[in-house]
Amino acid sequence: MIAAGKAIPNVDESLQAGIPAVYFEPAAGNGNAKPPYPAVVALPDCDNHFPETWITILRQSGYAVLLISPPNAHPTQDYCGGGELQTPKHGLSYWAFDAISALHYLAGVKSIAPNNIAVFGYGYGAGAAQLAIYRDGHAKHYQHRFKALVGLRPQCMSEMDNFVPSLLVAVKNDPFNPPAWCEWRMDRDLYNGRELVRFEVVENSEMIEKQTTRKTLQIENSPLVVSLVTDFLSAMGISENIGRN
Repeated sequence: MIAAGKAIPNVDESLQAGIPAVYFEPAAGNGNAKPPYPAVVALPDCDNHFPETWITILRQSGYAVLLISPPNAHPTQDYCGGGELQTPKHGLSYWAFDAISALHYLAGVKSIAPNNIAVFGYGYGAGAAQLAIYRDGHAKHYQHRFKALVGLRPQCMSEMDNFVPSLLVAVKNDPFNPPAWCEWRMDRDLYNGRELVRFEVVENSEMIEKQTTRKTLQIENSPLVVSLVTDFLSAMGISENIGRN
């Protein structure tokens, strides 16, 4: 545009305040969970589904969870593509803004530790979460940063030059969230100084249905995957402030 003598339009980088969301405090009876809590911003799959089991797992582990609903905030697209694998959509950018807006909201909640917030994306939501920690993306304009990322069955459709570590857990032979996409992105984005991207592929014996009708696979909340995620969050220091003021 500059070469053509045209002015670059202003970009609206304001954070959104009207994103539908549900907030969950750490599970009652968790003796180690005292404010300020570590927290997780949860991004659902393209059909607005985030596994309830994982909300329970995170709460029982002492995390507060803010589950946001980008599809309801931006309802004009068929994000799942009618159950067929499609090319990436620009909706990822909207969802990344939503995630960062949710981060800023949580950072202002008195019961939340503002520097102990991770983002957890599921499927399509994991692709958006990756964009929310991209070194040269939206997040560089804002004060607060996520401390780490977890992507479960991630659609790796965005850059991986991340400013914080991430864990991606893919399912072998997943036709809608192909592990090969993640491998290609990781190989392409091997920049100097890039934060850790840990990539795990787990085996699956269940049939994977269409994106719009599929059910949660048992492997997604198996002891193996639960340990991968909770150990990673702990290793990143996100749980170390539990019970401290």
